Amino acid sequence: MYFEERGEGVPVLLIHPAGATASTWGVVADDLAKHARVIAYDRRGYRRSGGAPANSIPVHTSDAAALLDRLQCPPAVIVGTSIGATIAIDLALRRPDLVRAVVAHESPWHVTRHPPTPSQVGALTKMGWLAARGQHARAAEAFLRFAYTYRDGGTAWDAFPEEWRRTVGENAEAALVDIRTAIGSYPTAKDLAAVEPRVISTYGLRSPKTMARVTRSLAAAIPTGEVLSIEGAGHAAPFDAPANFVEVIAAAMS
Repeated sequence: MYFEERGEGVPVLLIHPAGATASTWGVVADDLAKHARVIAYDRRGYRRSGGAPANSIPVHTSDAAALLDRLQCPPAVIVGTSIGATIAIDLALRRPDLVRAVVAHESPWHVTRHPPTPSQVGALTKMGWLAARGQHARAAEAFLRFAYTYRDGGTAWDAFPEEWRRTVGENAEAALVDIRTAIGSYPTAKDLAAVEPRVISTYGLRSPKTMARVTRSLAAAIPTGEVLSIEGAGHAAPFDAPANFVEVIAAAMS
């Protein structure tokens, strides 16, 4: 797997969301590296790591564990957003020996159990229509534009650096598999009840209210679960409110 590493201290593993890579964490990775050993990687199926996209959270979890084992890290703070958050929590379940704490931002755990909004239905429908016609990059953009919408209007997608949007196009097929996998029902509530490391589930105060409900239900299913809101953030917390996001991660390191 392709990975990037910088800094020294407590290891922090960054697990990216759909359509992102190790290189799209913005200033978060640089700011954390002033105080920590930051490791970011491209998940299976993404261009720089290669392989076929995986439609299984446990496969991604095994990859994350293999990377930490290879780097001989002491227990790390595992940070993930969206599907990356679900993978981070699954790593705490399956390999607690590798995990110091988890910061999970807006995992879409069981999101389909909540009443869908018209915009959500529309985004999924448009994504499926475009993907069926082989227009993978446009399909991924259609959903991610929705996923990064703010409660008060607009979307982070339109403000992303052009390089970030181009990254989605270059990894569109993997992003589409991620999106479909992320909205599944894994892990189960029974699985989550066995999680031992500390798990801080966060949501952005600029995100649609559904994400706050999803985050609270997730945290309630984890014995060590906590809920924090992040001022100024939507689904793209590392982009929207990097300083506030780093503050949460730094607290998890202590």
